[in-house]
Amino acid sequence: MISIDEAIAIIKANIPTPVEEVLPLAQALGYYLAEDIQSPEPSPRYTNSAMDGIAARFADVEGATAESPALLTFIGESRAGAPFAGMVGAGEAVRISTGAMLAAGADTVIRMEDTRETENSVAVFAVRKKGQDVRRQGEEFAAGDLLLRRGTRIAAPQAGLLASVGIDQVTVFAPCTVALLVTGSELVAAGAAIKEYQIRDSNMIMLQAAVREAGGNLFSSRRIVDEKEATSAAIATAAADIILCTGGVSVGRHDHVKEAAEENGFVPLFWRVRQKPGKPLYCARKGKTLLFGLPGNPVSAFMCFAHYVRPVLYAVCGQPFGWPSVEAHASADLANRGNRTNMVRVRVSSRPGGYAVDSVEHQGSHMLTSLADANGYVILEPGQIVRAGEAITVYAYDFWQAPVTFADESLPPKA
Repeated sequence: MISIDEAIAIIKANIPTPVEEVLPLAQALGYYLAEDIQSPEPSPRYTNSAMDGIAARFADVEGATAESPALLTFIGESRAGAPFAGMVGAGEAVRISTGAMLAAGADTVIRMEDTRETENSVAVFAVRKKGQDVRRQGEEFAAGDLLLRRGTRIAAPQAGLLASVGIDQVTVFAPCTVALLVTGSELVAAGAAIKEYQIRDSNMIMLQAAVREAGGNLFSSRRIVDEKEATSAAIATAAADIILCTGGVSVGRHDHVKEAAEENGFVPLFWRVRQKPGKPLYCARKGKTLLFGLPGNPVSAFMCFAHYVRPVLYAVCGQPFGWPSVEAHASADLANRGNRTNMVRVRVSSRPGGYAVDSVEHQGSHMLTSLADANGYVILEPGQIVRAGEAITVYAYDFWQAPVTFADESLPPKA
């Protein structure tokens, strides 16, 4: 057996090379940028009004009050999409709409509520400062300024920002493709009729969801019986960046994943990690494809996915290789009295002054409540005891909505 750190080092040395592709902006939502993006133009693009009102020269309205208003003559209007073409001179003003270009000669916008208009003139009762309610060209950013960094996820705000400066296509990391193979002659789908010697398959839907949550592209998924020929054929046709198998990686007579993988040309990288749950984890490589053989017990399968496979999916689609994590303080003692490193499922909650962490019940590798009741896990070495009140790093599941940082901030290398 190897240690968790040794397994991680081997995996990091064999991550599939990230692939870049150019996508229309509308199709790139959820993808990660493979390039830094500089703005091709300033924001605002032109000097404009932040309010509905009138545009005038500050020199003509400075000091205006209700008792002594400044009187100006209207010479036109500047509307959004239809700017005023002339020049505002002494004693003159133009009506202006929010977002409309500021007329030449004007330097200040006076709000409508601080004026009283007639058909051809306006009285100004108050003005706070020169340049009030004027959005200056480039005050947000100039042409050439960095807008978004490589590795940024394109969500709704980022898409809006890019569109606002005329960018309609971007270079992104293509998602990592995953083929999922669930082995087990005893497994049946959740909605199927079940016999007394069969088990409902939770790994299929759980790992499908986990792949999608981590940003992977689930290319295919199959359930296969515990026969070497069927396992070998399934691996042979599972073309993807990552082949993800569950079950069939232990030492039983009907565990065929390792043998079938090697028959198909995969070179073993490691088998068995000194950890609980998930000791019989298997990893192999063929060309650019990684194959992970996860244990069949659902908790073991998910924990191995979370700690070993998920960081690979992150790295291939443009995120750091690592784990979202947070420091939390133990509410009660956390201990590992076994001889293997233990990934203990925990619940983190917000408390005054930080986060608190509690172990969840039912830590057995077949007990899915230990996942459903948890929002993260801690790693305890053999003999390690974390006393109540002491801090420990919690590795967070994707569905945990809390501020987190990545344990490793490095981005994948440029293609």
